[in-house]
Amino acid sequence: MQQPVVISEQELDRRHGTRARLASGGVYGCACAVYEGDLTVDGDAWLGDEHWSQLQLAAAPQDIGTIAVTGNLIVRGELRVSDRLMCAVVLGDLVARALFIFETEFYVGGDLRVDRLQDRDDYLTVVGERVVAEPDVTGDD
Repeated sequence: MQQPVVISEQELDRRHGTRARLASGGVYGCACAVYEGDLTVDGDAWLGDEHWSQLQLAAAPQDIGTIAVTGNLIVRGELRVSDRLMCAVVLGDLVARALFIFETEFYVGGDLRVDRLQDRDDYLTVVGERVVAEPDVTGDD
């Protein structure tokens, strides 16, 4: 899998206009791990605690607060976002079996297509179409 480039929040905004896109303004005082272009990920670990911890080690002494994908993100598995991550940005479409978010701001600039969605705190912004094949019975989608 490709490795991200670590940049500042200011540089992420300069390149991609993230401050205007994010409800928070994208200001967390942390560095950003940016995956350029489209990204396909196999398995369920991407954006989980272990993935976040690996990025922290690679970016030391900087703290990673935001992970961005500048193209489409396809996850061949479930996407369980670590609550240690402050913000995730996908500028294109996001396709996954499931998306689970808890206290992480999440922005999708294209369409969201998942089988299941759990977003208990309304930090998810989807600019395009939101397609959830199996709506969560608790009403969190």
